[in-house]
Amino acid sequence: MAHRALVVGSTGIIGQALTNRLLAEGWVVHGLARTPRQYGGSLPVAADLLNVEALRTALAEVRPTHVFFCTWTRRATERENCIANAAMVRNVFEALPAPADIAHAALVTGLKHYLGPFEAYAKGAAPETPFRESMPRLDVENFYYTQEDELYQAAEKHGFTWSVHRPHTVIGYAIGNVNGQHACRVCHALPGDRPPVRVSRFCRAVAWSDRCNGCAPAFRASAVGCNIRGRTE
Repeated sequence: MAHRALVVGSTGIIGQALTNRLLAEGWVVHGLARTPRQYGGSLPVAADLLNVEALRTALAEVRPTHVFFCTWTRRATERENCIANAAMVRNVFEALPAPADIAHAALVTGLKHYLGPFEAYAKGAAPETPFRESMPRLDVENFYYTQEDELYQAAEKHGFTWSVHRPHTVIGYAIGNVNGQHACRVCHALPGDRPPVRVSRFCRAVAWSDRCNGCAPAFRASAVGCNIRGRTE
C-alpha cells in the first residue's frame, strides 16, 4: 500500500524539504498551500486554511495516510494568533473526506513552545535550559499550545497517532549547513521496520527531549533545542 502524505505548508523551508524527501522515498505527496508549487511528482492543492468550505472542496479527492502540518500564520496579537492557528489545524482535519484513513499526523512548532510568544521574548526570568518535555506549559497565551490541542482532539476523534516536532531554528536551506541540513531532513514519522521518528545526524546539535511518550528511546537526549513528543502506540 502506497503511503499518501498531505504536507500542509508545502512551499515553506520545512514543507518543501519534506515534500522532496517523501517523494524520493516513493510516497504520493499532496502539497497544500495558498499558492502551491509542484516539486517533482507532488500534487499541488491550493486552499486557504482559514476558509473551511473552500478547503473541503480542495481536499475532496485527497485521502492521506499521513498529515504533516508545517505552517502557521501571524496576527496582530497573541490572542488572534491562537484563534487563527488553532482554526487552521482544526479545519484541515474537518475538511478531509476520509480522516479515518489517517495513520499518523505530525505538527511542526518550535522554540516558542518554551520561550513564549514573540511579545514575551527577553522579558522576565530566563527559562531554564536544557528544555525538556517534562517542563509545563508557560502560563501565557501561546498559539503553539492551541495548535497542539487541536491535534490532540483530532487524534482522539479519528484514532490516528501523532507527534509534535519543535526545531530550534532553521536558517536558510543549505546542504552541509547544520540548520539547513536539519531542515532538509525534518523529523517525520515513517512506517514499516524503521523507528517511528527519523532525524538527521546533525540533530545532536539541537537535540531531543528526555521523554518521548512512546517513541524510540534512542531519540532521547538532554541538550537544548529540537524536542519531540508523540504517541505512536
